[in-house]
Amino acid sequence: MDCTKPAKTQCDVTCGHCGADVEQTEGRGRRKLFCSAEHGRSYRRRMRALGFPV
Repeated sequence: MDCTKPAKTQCDVTCGHCGADVEQTEGRGRRKLFCSAEHGRSYRRRMRALGFPV
């Protein structure tokens, strides 16, 4: 990890729903965990149905 660059852009994240690589944008804020908002909703809905506190 390069300490001169933001950590957000150095993260390799795959979508929790479909497994695709998620492109991170420069700047402040959280890193993206899903490739689309619908995939995030589907993932959380499925985890709640399985009994996880999401």
